[in-house]
Amino acid sequence: MNFIVRTLLIAGTMLSSNTMETLATTNFSEEITTSINSTDLIRDLYTKTHAENYGLSFDAFLEGMTGYLNLINENKIKNTRVLSIVDFSQPSKNKRLYIFDLMKGELLINTYVAHGRNSGLMYAEKFSNIINSRKSSIGFYKAAETYRGKYGLSLKLDGLQRQLNHKARERAIVMHPAKYVSKHFLESNGYMGRSYGCPAVPYKEHKDIIQAIKGGSVFYIYTNQEYKKEENLYSLPDNTLELLSTYTASFPSKVQPIGLPDDM
Repeated sequence: MNFIVRTLLIAGTMLSSNTMETLATTNFSEEITTSINSTDLIRDLYTKTHAENYGLSFDAFLEGMTGYLNLINENKIKNTRVLSIVDFSQPSKNKRLYIFDLMKGELLINTYVAHGRNSGLMYAEKFSNIINSRKSSIGFYKAAETYRGKYGLSLKLDGLQRQLNHKARERAIVMHPAKYVSKHFLESNGYMGRSYGCPAVPYKEHKDIIQAIKGGSVFYIYTNQEYKKEENLYSLPDNTLELLSTYTASFPSKVQPIGLPDDM
């Protein structure tokens, strides 16, 4: 079923008979397209996931979604169901990794994630794309293939933005579990442990995380600091409505978002 027909079915359940008669005498595609705001639909998806209740700002979600839609448009993403956002505007003591099932409109996982030791102590404030900098790199990545290293099951990441993170492979920036990313370490030290630049995650959840995002999903590391937003990943594409309809639960549906237990 194409986008316009799907929109008609949805709109028909919400519009009055008089409005429907008006639509019948106008250009339907034009009428519906101009009446739906892309950002509002993304906000609707954000609300469905209850992400705000878990500390993720709409600005971070919107940037992540904007890049996700552009990367789908460019055929750079294979695992289109999942979007991961690391929110480095939050301190490391917060659960600042968010993994979404966009087709269901659900927040699947919310947990801790480390930043690079030279990026800062409690907050990640300095970023680099340079080998041996031991700093985190921001921007959009593709979650690629898994492997088994010294930390166990791990996941390679491909940086998708020149200057920001395209040397991720050279720098061995990967997702791996670490003992220093845990409640115990946090309570003992007052801050979360830091990596050499990798987004390290808790051993307790690393298998579920990697299983969910592997195979080419979008992995976005967000900061609220000002920086040069290169390329075309930060403006919504012209076909945003169609992409949202095809790949997400942005439109009204029967799917009910779920919350996460406090001990995750």
